[in-house]
Amino acid sequence: MATHSHSDSVELPTSTVCQARLRIFQPTRRPRQIDTVIVTSWGRARIVGRLGQQHADVFEAICYTAREAIRTADGRVKLLVDPSLVRRVARQPSGTTFLNIRDDLVLALIEIVEPAHLSCVGHLIDHIESAQRADGSYITAENPLGGRRRPKGRMGGHAAERHLWCVDVGKAALKLFSADLLLHHNPAPIAALRHGISQAVARHYLSHRAGTCAAWRLDTWIRAVAGDIAAQDLWERRQELMADAGHLAAMGVTLGVDQKPGGIDQKPGGIDQKPGGIDPKPGGIDQKPGMAGSLQDIQGLSGP
Repeated sequence: MATHSHSDSVELPTSTVCQARLRIFQPTRRPRQIDTVIVTSWGRARIVGRLGQQHADVFEAICYTAREAIRTADGRVKLLVDPSLVRRVARQPSGTTFLNIRDDLVLALIEIVEPAHLSCVGHLIDHIESAQRADGSYITAENPLGGRRRPKGRMGGHAAERHLWCVDVGKAALKLFSADLLLHHNPAPIAALRHGISQAVARHYLSHRAGTCAAWRLDTWIRAVAGDIAAQDLWERRQELMADAGHLAAMGVTLGVDQKPGGIDQKPGGIDQKPGGIDPKPGGIDQKPGMAGSLQDIQGLSGP
């Protein structure tokens, strides 16, 4: 990029309210490929692709850790991202799994039909490439542990230094970031949870003002993030949530317990459905620090 006048710095949220409530990410760490219209009390969306809670971990970590976010002259938003830091925040020990998740995020199609002010068709991420300066040289970060240089892999750089990523935020994500209520929190504690259902419930919980969902019971939470599921699946999700209950409570996420173990609470329709009543910065998770770094020299940043 030649001059700063063609772009503006922007601050990204970690997530948004409807990103959690429309069930864009399946409530599991092992999602399946789907082409499904999901209808909830808060809207209707079609999801084509494989997006689960690990994908939410990585996407939120990209937004949370971005060194800088720039809006270009054509309205796109580009991020300068350190993939190693994203992996640490998203708790991704396997490089292969991490890159597969990256690919899924680029490929997945999101179509939001309702609410109308969020209507769009697009991706969460449009494109990822190694960040380059205008002269063609790569933007890198030093490995703090040092290490012997080795041949680079899939956009991985070398052991002694690694390539940073230039991430084009997708149109569906931009619609959410511009028209939805924003959430700012550290995604690492959610990524550390063992079960996908617990992660989905934590994200849904944080989309509500503190105390709003005090009357919700375990089954209500499960149905809010997983829809209508079979009795055996419901029982298994209860066990997983209870196994993570201590970690959830430490994050400020408190769940009610059904008085009758076999009972199923009603759907959460009618509870805090209007986005105007939501606190955009709910408590319980650390807030995002300021961004640092520069995208000014990235090649073609202000281009079409």
